[in-house]
Amino acid sequence: LRPIETTTTTTTTNENENENEKRLLRKKIVMHFVRHAEGTHNVAKAYNDPAHKDARLTARGKEQCRRLAEEQPLLLKAAAEEAATAGRGHIIKTKRRRRRIIATSPMTRCIQTANLCFDKDAHEITETIAFEELRETVNYQCDIRRKTSELKKEFDGTTDFGRLEKDEEDPLWRYWIERCGSEEEHTTHRESAALHKCADRARKFFEWVENRALVEGHEEEEIIVSSHSAFLRCVFNYGHTQEKFEYHMGGSEQVFDDREDKTNNVKIVQYLPEDGDAFEEYMRRDYENCELRSA
Repeated sequence: LRPIETTTTTTTTNENENENEKRLLRKKIVMHFVRHAEGTHNVAKAYNDPAHKDARLTARGKEQCRRLAEEQPLLLKAAAEEAATAGRGHIIKTKRRRRRIIATSPMTRCIQTANLCFDKDAHEITETIAFEELRETVNYQCDIRRKTSELKKEFDGTTDFGRLEKDEEDPLWRYWIERCGSEEEHTTHRESAALHKCADRARKFFEWVENRALVEGHEEEEIIVSSHSAFLRCVFNYGHTQEKFEYHMGGSEQVFDDREDKTNNVKIVQYLPEDGDAFEEYMRRDYENCELRSA
């Protein structure tokens, strides 16, 4: 599985660009994708109710996080390695455990999921960074994020909101309000009716992943992504045909697609032949609440 390059050029690239491309081809970046645990909006299914603005986790959602924290392969693998080493009664040279960072949507339910599922020390989490790019498709009240200052106050010390500093208010919701009207005036899909915008956000995030991989000191990192069902569906299905797997893309006509060429739906990721159909099917199907998959 690899990200798709979205731009081409006929000019000769410079030596640094060629070297960066070679370095990326040699690297394998391990990524773990988790959908947030159950939120209040998932239960009520009243997505446009102001009571579910920036929906929080339910008690059941927090329990889902607790179970994943105890059972997830990331933690079990590390514990097994440590137990095997200790049980031998002497020092053994073992492969250094990889450090991990968390990239999370700034929606409260995703930050809560990341904080409850992954222990900073046990999982060697070096930092947790909030990304606007990892947001859910922006359609309803439950998809509106809170002010940056409010998020910083609640999650102070656990999450880096530096990438949100220039936008105190939700910039994505502001765009869709200006385009479609208020939640009272427009009560159906917004960004889900222009999925290329969600796809563009995903590509921007993967560009950040690639750029970080080229920075010295970050070569051994794994990246945990805490995001949303429709966003993850878009990442792993956008631009792919339905020939092998009939997965829907949200069920909304693309009435807000304002591109000149509406057929240019470039894939976000490419499934490699060696991945096999079983892996592709696994990554493309919808995520359950608090489900973790790795690639």
